[in-house]
Amino acid sequence: MTIDTVVFDLDGTLVDTVPGITHALNIALRSYVLTEFTDDETRQYVGLGGDALVRAALEKSEASPDLAGEVQEAYLRAYAANPGHLAVVYPGAAELLKRLRARGIRLALCTNKSGRITGGMLRALGLGEAFDAVVSGDELPYRKPDPRHLLEAVRRAGGTAALMLGDSTSDVRAARAAGAPVVCVSFGYGTAGLEPDSWIDSFDDFDSDVLVREALGRDL
Repeated sequence: MTIDTVVFDLDGTLVDTVPGITHALNIALRSYVLTEFTDDETRQYVGLGGDALVRAALEKSEASPDLAGEVQEAYLRAYAANPGHLAVVYPGAAELLKRLRARGIRLALCTNKSGRITGGMLRALGLGEAFDAVVSGDELPYRKPDPRHLLEAVRRAGGTAALMLGDSTSDVRAARAAGAPVVCVSFGYGTAGLEPDSWIDSFDDFDSDVLVREALGRDL
């Protein structure tokens, strides 16, 4: 079956979001007089959802896990106030999206980031109209690595068969369970130990990747 949809992860795949996440998280942590996080620490939890990030921050401060809900809400408020702050689209990403759309390929975004952050960030970065479907981490009762998250993104995009492009174990596991080929970017956040079907070092490599060309069944 020829792939008609490419599903993208967001953090660490399309956009470098770590500095902005750290900034928003530290606003929340300071309000509770808790130890701040570094970008390197944040990077370990990106893709797992804001709740995992906040729990890790509380553990670092040896704070009560009962604070998790309050701190997460404070973090999300700070992030939602300026979701594009310090975020940078990776070189070649926007151009790749345009090339794929021009070739009639459907585009979906499947992210564990909350919807209120995701939408604001895409608009701030000029990607608000780039996708046929966007499915965030808080829209459904499940999220990556659950394959239903990925499959729902494909369905909403109007597609039938997908290729996943990501950077983490959540992306690989979701794609495998959904029966979709998966390509990972080598510059992402969670690449250690991953075994995708193929790797790309830049978005310029996507067009020439053998797996991609076979899966899409067309030249880009």
